Amino acid sequence: MNESEIKRLYDEAGRDHQAANAILNEFAGRDLPAEKAQEVDRLLDNVEAKTEQAKRLERASAQDSFLNDPATRREFFREQEKKVKVMLNGRELGPEEIAEFKSAVSFAAFMDFGEGSYQEYKRAFNAYLRKGTTPLSAAQLKALSVGEATAGGYLVQDTELNILITKARQSSVMRRISNVLPQVPSGALIAPTEESIFSDPSWTNEIAFGNEDAVKPFGGRYLQPHPLAKLVKVSNTFLRLPNFDVPAYVAERLGYKFGVAEENGFVNGTGVQQPLGIKNTAGLPTYTTAGSNAVAGDDLINWVYSLPAAYAANARILCNRALIRKVRTLKNVVDGQYIWQPGLSAGAPSTLLDTPYETSDSFDDGLDASDVFEDNAVVGIIGDWSYFWIVDAMGMTVQRLNELYAATNQTGFIGRKEADGMAILAEAFYALKIKA
Repeated sequence: MNESEIKRLYDEAGRDHQAANAILNEFAGRDLPAEKAQEVDRLLDNVEAKTEQAKRLERASAQDSFLNDPATRREFFREQEKKVKVMLNGRELGPEEIAEFKSAVSFAAFMDFGEGSYQEYKRAFNAYLRKGTTPLSAAQLKALSVGEATAGGYLVQDTELNILITKARQSSVMRRISNVLPQVPSGALIAPTEESIFSDPSWTNEIAFGNEDAVKPFGGRYLQPHPLAKLVKVSNTFLRLPNFDVPAYVAERLGYKFGVAEENGFVNGTGVQQPLGIKNTAGLPTYTTAGSNAVAGDDLINWVYSLPAAYAANARILCNRALIRKVRTLKNVVDGQYIWQPGLSAGAPSTLLDTPYETSDSFDDGLDASDVFEDNAVVGIIGDWSYFWIVDAMGMTVQRLNELYAATNQTGFIGRKEADGMAILAEAFYALKIKA
């Protein structure tokens, strides 16, 4: 099934891409009408969404093939599966009960396995669903009844879905593409750096020394993990919800929010009690567009090829999705081909001028209210991200405060983390800046 679905997605992405091209070609050299511009954006967004969905299915299919290949399935895993026991209220669940439980719980990480009146109600209600009211005991009927029979008592079940509606996570890529170092328990991390390199030797005769250089003491890059903290107060009434693990939810969402704050620091940080973001790197090489408040195809070519060849082999572009949106409609002035390639072939990443790109929500789009690039905005950075270092002093910890907020019937949760990051070699990166 996956293969046909993957083919369908790629086919639809290809048709949408051709439809967008047809509109752009129809209005070549002219401004697109607003409705046509919206249609092009919609089609190109569909291309990216369907391509990404197809690639996810490809990965899942490849993993499924590997895990189910007799050559890779070992007896050890089958034996381990036999040893797994699922316990509930001190009793081991049978295969049928486990299957039923899995089908009923779609968010098992937040399910309550504790004792209490809810458990009695759940058991009684399950029995009612299976057998009706006749076989139920008096205790089970009591757990289910609301009101007296003479007053029109009836069975009731409030339906509470075991699924939490959460906000979509922002894009976070800096930890994935950068060099994350081992944790530093205390103090700081100092990496020696070569502040200057030898000049090239000069051609000379057999008795001359050639040009001269002096080796000075190494410089250093100093990374000091900075503390990051967040306090959350939760109502004790909310904590007593029988079918939702509130502490697990708080810890999981705190971890996500810490990731968002770190991403912003690694991109935009000032270096004062926070990471030194890539955009604020001292001496960051910068290419400025030829025209004001716009990015042209020539600008992209000149920017990408300004990065030294020593760092180009492992280069990636980091930007906001807005830059990709703007670039999609640009054509190469030499051959008239679109610069943006959607990566429609299986396994091929999306690229700009053969350079893979990553998008981050923390990278400012550099656009004003009129959707025009702002003066002096840095809208993209290309570089070898192994030269951006990230160091932690500890993993994220969550401390529970049971008594501090007792007067307000609340429990506190404090999340803490310490991290730092910076580019250790500015010449490994190149920024794209909009001319004023």
